[in-house]
Amino acid sequence: MYKMHIAAENKNSLIDIFETLSHFPNIMMMIKSGEYTVDAHSLIGVFSLDINKPFELLLDNEPSDEFKEAISKFVLATA
Repeated sequence: MYKMHIAAENKNSLIDIFETLSHFPNIMMMIKSGEYTVDAHSLIGVFSLDINKPFELLLDNEPSDEFKEAISKFVLATA
């Protein structure tokens, strides 16, 4: 399991995240926020999350460089 920590600053940013992830339909991914985990390709699931908290983007395998570049503006820096 590959994890990336991402965050949305507001609803528009959440839309941007969803649209970015939708460009990769063949990648199995989930978004976890607290005790809730939703399909990252589900608009209703993504919009049900609390944007005041960072998310964990969970992927089955390490993503391609193309995916990492596309999602990079939403990724939180790790210590």
